[in-house]
Amino acid sequence: MRVSVATNDDVETGIPAPDQASRYERQKQRIVDAATILLNRKGMRGMTLAEVAGELGLTTTSVTYYFRRKDQLLAAIFDDALARLEVMVHSAAAEPTPRACVERYIALYFDEFAQAQREGGRPIANLSEMRSMDEEARGRLVARYRAVMREVRGFFGPPRDEAHKRLLTARAHILNEALFWQYTWLGQFAIGDLPNVRRRFFHILDGGITTPGTPWDVRVVEPDPVTEPGEQESFLRVAIRLINDTGYRGASVKRIMAELNRTKGSFYHHLDAKDDLIVSCWRISRRRLADLRAKAYREHDSPWRRISTTVTSALALQLANEFPLLRVTAYQAMPPAVRDLAFLQAERFALAVMGALVEAMGEGTVRPVDPLIAAHLLLASINAAHDLQGAGDGQSIDEAIATYEAVLGDGLFDPE
Repeated sequence: MRVSVATNDDVETGIPAPDQASRYERQKQRIVDAATILLNRKGMRGMTLAEVAGELGLTTTSVTYYFRRKDQLLAAIFDDALARLEVMVHSAAAEPTPRACVERYIALYFDEFAQAQREGGRPIANLSEMRSMDEEARGRLVARYRAVMREVRGFFGPPRDEAHKRLLTARAHILNEALFWQYTWLGQFAIGDLPNVRRRFFHILDGGITTPGTPWDVRVVEPDPVTEPGEQESFLRVAIRLINDTGYRGASVKRIMAELNRTKGSFYHHLDAKDDLIVSCWRISRRRLADLRAKAYREHDSPWRRISTTVTSALALQLANEFPLLRVTAYQAMPPAVRDLAFLQAERFALAVMGALVEAMGEGTVRPVDPLIAAHLLLASINAAHDLQGAGDGQSIDEAIATYEAVLGDGLFDPE
């Protein structure tokens, strides 16, 4: 059924009459909700005004009455997500202890997820897509998110010095990214089982993954070259880094070739279309991550040393940012058939890590924790480590890795 939302006079002025204000805001929120679902499902590229209209049984003109351009609707989606996140963080921050703050934050986030799974529920938008917004909107939204991060960091108390501040920042970052990563795996569970999953999730963040005294393998292995050295490798280095930094839309062909000091025509020497770009970046990243894991398995018999070598080496790639792995959030920009395969491969990798964690529990190096959740926590942390590169205030990559791994291994809280 089509829904009429405005008169001709309303469209001309763009301002709802006073007696229509409530109806106006309700319909505007309906559009934001429908668009959020499409954004999470298809990414920024796949969410169109026409599809949003179709989800609501409206004409595209009815949607453009509220949002004249797609970017305006995207900004409204991210503002809505940040507002909901701010409410959760403010509520959690009122708790008396760091553990109570984190436990409350996780409970509120799980409640939001459960509500979104029910009929008529609305999810929180994938905030990683903010990086693809134009510079002005991105700057405003990122500043708002950083304020949220500072408040999450405040869960753990005031920093004693710069080193402690970096540790608290890593805790806040890992916590948030672990929550945001849930859209890749939490839907496998029934809504009624989410309280149990939540408790297991908090148990890992509380005490960490490893048993006391278990060291991380600090030796970094590097993946083998994926192409012959030269223009092709340089092309992929720049493309993946720009996609990670600015999203698929921000990594334009023109910008990629400008960084390489090449003509735009050189792009089509390597690829037929930009769709081929994201697919090539994914295939290369998948191959490099698999190569890290294969080398770790060849070098070590210990399940934990295999895991820690793989994680340490992947973190080094992300933090150096010279030739990082493609962020999973970029998968949304792929053609549908390839995107489904990419998520399937990511899930298979998580299952492989889960199996190694079970073996490590047998040797006594990993605590008895839910191995599926722990595997996804490790993958979420690798995926998001890229965001911390350049934010270490002179901290070396080795020091940044050690801080990150201390949080993963020992948990979010100071020892009693």
